Amino acid sequence: MHHTLVFALLSCLGGPLFGQAGWSRLYPVQSPPPRSASLMACFEPTGDVLLLFGGGVSGYLSECWKFDGSNWSQLAGVLPPHRSSSQMVYDSVRQRLVLFGGNNGSSVLLQDTWEWNGSAWLLRNPGVSPPAREYHAMAFDRRRGVTVLFSGFGASAILQDLWEWNGTSWIQRIPAGMPLGRNLAHMCFDPASQTVLLSGGEGAGIYSAQSWSWDGNVWLLHQPATPPTAHIGGRVVADLHRNRVVLHGGDDDWFSWEWSGSQWDWRLQVSPGPRDAPAMAYDPMRRRVVLFGGNRNGLQDDTWIYRTPLPADVVAYGTGCAGTAGTPQLTNAPYNLPWLGDTVVDRVSNIAVGEPGAVFVSSFAQLAPVSLATFGMPGCSLLLPLDVVEFRAAVAGVAEWTLAIPNIPVLAGVPFYQQAFPFDAAANPRGLTASNGLVITPGIR
Repeated sequence: MHHTLVFALLSCLGGPLFGQAGWSRLYPVQSPPPRSASLMACFEPTGDVLLLFGGGVSGYLSECWKFDGSNWSQLAGVLPPHRSSSQMVYDSVRQRLVLFGGNNGSSVLLQDTWEWNGSAWLLRNPGVSPPAREYHAMAFDRRRGVTVLFSGFGASAILQDLWEWNGTSWIQRIPAGMPLGRNLAHMCFDPASQTVLLSGGEGAGIYSAQSWSWDGNVWLLHQPATPPTAHIGGRVVADLHRNRVVLHGGDDDWFSWEWSGSQWDWRLQVSPGPRDAPAMAYDPMRRRVVLFGGNRNGLQDDTWIYRTPLPADVVAYGTGCAGTAGTPQLTNAPYNLPWLGDTVVDRVSNIAVGEPGAVFVSSFAQLAPVSLATFGMPGCSLLLPLDVVEFRAAVAGVAEWTLAIPNIPVLAGVPFYQQAFPFDAAANPRGLTASNGLVITPGIR
């Protein structure tokens, strides 16, 4: 039975959407002292969230803490000179934390670049650096593999400039048009559009509610129907698995906001509450946003996480068999998972040049591997029943399969299975090869 027919039959069981992402507070045995305006980022190779600096009850804090998912511990070792009003991001290509600029606490603006390699902080000395500044915005562009820095306050005025760090050099970018310079803007990678999102900030005493995207060539001003209230002091992070940007904090806003790539939506739910300058980071190993501290009628030392209890997932299993272009690889598209109400996109690669495409087989059942040698495909295995068989054409050696998943709550957590069979006339007598399998589990965003 075709999946869409099965989904239609299940729709009569549907009800209000439940299990959406929400906040919950953690109670670690040990926590950093209360603070606001800290820097926080996840060092993804280990899954540790690092918390650096911040303002405490007795002044600036020159310390670094690590959150391993359940408890905090303070890290020993030499740190960069203390600073406030700085920015730190994670470079997923080079596996480094990148820190730039800030204020040394004595009104001296900094323009130094530091990197954390997982065990030590290293001062980088590029030939050219952005001018010294504080209150700038910074994010790592995961599509283009560069750290992006925008604006902030310089020696005597707000700067309106754009720089990118490739791990060796800072390069100033001068596009035809740019957002106005601003302090305290929020910036992070937007997985939905695979661009860098800039939101909010302050310039000339005016708070901004604008949302801009930088794709490496041009800035685009968005016109969302429901923008967040113009404010500063919040934080944004990319929820890479849910394909959303999450905004929380700043002024008196109780709500969390989510950016879908074109629109902002607010989430009315239990939350850490309104607070200024919390620290936030995304933990991809555990698929959750982590928030610490901030100022809410006083400095806080609480730890919160934001996640969905019913996550979508795509997991590979089994093995394929080699053809003339290598072994076909079946995966989900980048930043694409089977969320209810979305379209899931799966791709099989390594299709031989000149071949028309691939056959995708899908089922709600799974098989122990069945040898296809007797069918003229030696070394290949069938991993699931032939319930739904669909052809998809190849483009540049890749065939793509899509399915719109209905917004039916009972589908959450119900897996289905898939395998692809690319055409390859020279591979074997049958003229087909086989990919690995996928377990595709819909979830509620």
